[in-house]
Amino acid sequence: MPIIAVIEKEFRMFFRYPLRVFSSILVGIVFLLQFVFFGQAVLGGRYSQLLASSTGIGDYPTYALVGYVLWWLSVSPMEAYVWGIRRELQRDTFETNIAAPIRITELLLGLALSWLIMDSLLMIVVFAFGAIIFHISITLSILLKSLPVLLLSFLAFLGFGFIFAGLVMMLKHIGPFAQIFEFSMLFFSGIFFPLRVMPKIVVKFSKILPLTHSVSAIRGIFIGKSYSEIAPSITWLLLLVFIYWLIGYAIFSWAEKVTRVMGYGGY
Repeated sequence: MPIIAVIEKEFRMFFRYPLRVFSSILVGIVFLLQFVFFGQAVLGGRYSQLLASSTGIGDYPTYALVGYVLWWLSVSPMEAYVWGIRRELQRDTFETNIAAPIRITELLLGLALSWLIMDSLLMIVVFAFGAIIFHISITLSILLKSLPVLLLSFLAFLGFGFIFAGLVMMLKHIGPFAQIFEFSMLFFSGIFFPLRVMPKIVVKFSKILPLTHSVSAIRGIFIGKSYSEIAPSITWLLLLVFIYWLIGYAIFSWAEKVTRVMGYGGY
């Protein structure tokens, strides 16, 4: 299958250089530690009653670890679309791939899935490190109950990423814009602080981001909530999956038509 071939190629390229794998894990751990220790310094300790009353989780390392890992995984499809396509354009191989007997959507999904799988493997290491160093209790039940929420979140961002795929084909280099959007989600999705402290307009805007709802749902699972108790977040995710795939693919189709006229090659 073409998608499997794309995934295999990306895996070979990434794991061919062990130092790159190590540095990616190290960056993930360093960012996690600095955010957690900074948060604890601001809160005056590991546990916060204010955080508990706002989110249900008073233990800040648990709160931050869940949000941070989910954020990293959520931006993975967009990173694949933006930097994966840019790399192919720089090497002047993108147009060759387009001419190959593979649909462009298969090529893009292969890129997104490969980056998602690789980032998942890296984040498993970071998550395990965070859980051990901060003595966070993780059970198999929590992990299994979190999987459907993760799947919905990934599907939503896969659809949303088509917008970036179309833009990078047209404009060639949108990395800075993509990074601004990715890091703004740390602010708008309540990754390191509760949204209740934010202005109402920010809280309303956060509703359109899948990460907001997936983080809320999985944090709920960590404190023992059932699926019925996190049903509003799951409903939002289902709605956003449909909306993002509809809008994302429509914008991508338009961008592809424009790019066919402009030409795929060049950078």
